[in-house]
Amino acid sequence: MEIVKEIDRDVDGADFVRHEPCDKCGSSDANALYTDGSMWCFSCSTYTSGEAEENGDTNYQSVKVKDEGVDLLSGEFRELRARQIDEATCRKFDYRVGVHNGQSVQIATYKDRQGKPVAQKIRTKDKQFSVVGNAKEMGLFGMHLWSAGKKIVVCEGEVDTMTTSMIQGNKFATVGVPHGAQSAKKHLLRHLDYLNNFEEIILMFDQDDAGISSAKACAEVLPLGKTKIAVLPHKDPNECLLNGKSGAIITAIHQAQSYRPDGIVSMEDLRSTIAVKDAESPIKYPYPKLNEMLKGIRTGLITLAAGSGVGKSTLIREFAYKIHSDGFTVGMMMLEESTKRTSQGLVGIHINKNIVIDDDAASKEEIEEGFEDLLSQGPIYLFDHFGSTDMDTIENRIRYMKHGLGCDVVFLDHVSILISGLTGETTNERTLVDSIVHRLRVLCSELDLALILVSHLRRPSGDTGHEGGAKVSLAQLRSSHSIAQLSDGCIGLEVDAEDPTAGLRNLVVLKNRFTGEVGPAGQLQYDRDKGRLVSVEEFSPF
Repeated sequence: MEIVKEIDRDVDGADFVRHEPCDKCGSSDANALYTDGSMWCFSCSTYTSGEAEENGDTNYQSVKVKDEGVDLLSGEFRELRARQIDEATCRKFDYRVGVHNGQSVQIATYKDRQGKPVAQKIRTKDKQFSVVGNAKEMGLFGMHLWSAGKKIVVCEGEVDTMTTSMIQGNKFATVGVPHGAQSAKKHLLRHLDYLNNFEEIILMFDQDDAGISSAKACAEVLPLGKTKIAVLPHKDPNECLLNGKSGAIITAIHQAQSYRPDGIVSMEDLRSTIAVKDAESPIKYPYPKLNEMLKGIRTGLITLAAGSGVGKSTLIREFAYKIHSDGFTVGMMMLEESTKRTSQGLVGIHINKNIVIDDDAASKEEIEEGFEDLLSQGPIYLFDHFGSTDMDTIENRIRYMKHGLGCDVVFLDHVSILISGLTGETTNERTLVDSIVHRLRVLCSELDLALILVSHLRRPSGDTGHEGGAKVSLAQLRSSHSIAQLSDGCIGLEVDAEDPTAGLRNLVVLKNRFTGEVGPAGQLQYDRDKGRLVSVEEFSPF
């Protein structure tokens, strides 16, 4: 009598979630659902793999694990014609064809390092799998055949293992993980001492998303320097064989690349670039000195810092207008003003009239003509937030501006407003800003995007505020030092202290990761009639 026991959750590494109905036996609540999506029915003892199904791996639709005291199955060695695997290879790996429960099955025998059978994986014609014997003792398929050597190839399953071995004349170490990509890392770690007996470990997993991801995950925990990843022209070794590309398997073994963790590069790889000077970005700031110091608007996180009422939004519009005029696509997320106000400011710059604060500065017709002429040069995208400023929404919209709309530069004004969307997480403002800036910095790297972030400053000590000409410094960035740490560049805007009422503004580069040059970056004059900030050299009162 067969004894069926609960599948070992340590093998699968998942936790119980809830009970579900079972489609196999009809039980209303005997099917246990686990966190990886897998299920185990305590009524009919059927295991359904969640991870395999999600990854499109039809090889693991159903598994039964039976007591180790059950006798192993017998069968005969045959050529697997459909797989083009010869009898000699099947005999070497103890892979048989037999009968189980009245149907023809293939039987893969798993043995310990001494060659003692411990379990068998049984495959039916409709790709249903069951395990007979001691599932806990299942190691790597074929590991009993080799104890040490120069290299060992690790495949996902039995058929691919035998294919790869056969192509090499069954002379070189080739093993397989028992349950596919989803559990490969656990099995390889369990047998790390065995794998370390070989000079090279070559992972030849399936060339699908699950296999590629699993190979990298395994390489992360296997010995660095000796672990390599092979790349095939078809999904797996057996598919290469069936498509007449058996030679590609050998090539893939010899050309397997050593795994290198993210962030580690060889200086040798930089040979062709070391003598090439970094080109100045084609996206320009509207002010010559600022461009000279920062070498244009580069991808990364750029922070614009200024006190209240100094003119941050006006400066942002000047930046955006210049970028748009030069043929690049701009996205503007102005959280402190309406999309109408932003549009008016940009049209006002285009026609050189301050239509934001002066209703009589231009006629309706002039404004409409300016609007049409401005947009004839290309689109400008604005974010109408409707009060929705939670960080998930902001990230989503930035991604869309980059990928969906092709924005080269995105403006976000300003960081303090985003705090309100995170107040449910913590009441610590500094922690909130740290979280926001970190997410934005990661997003810049992910999207290869230039993001210009506006940040308020803390009021300086003493009687003179920023509106009165107080100098700007990184230490004044509100709530968090992470803004200064994570920004690639920081630009300060300050009122000229000699005459705070004259409309003069000083630009200063506070941080410059690109060239290291910091300091004064030009002087601007606010032209009230035009609503613009222009270089002092270009300013004309007439």
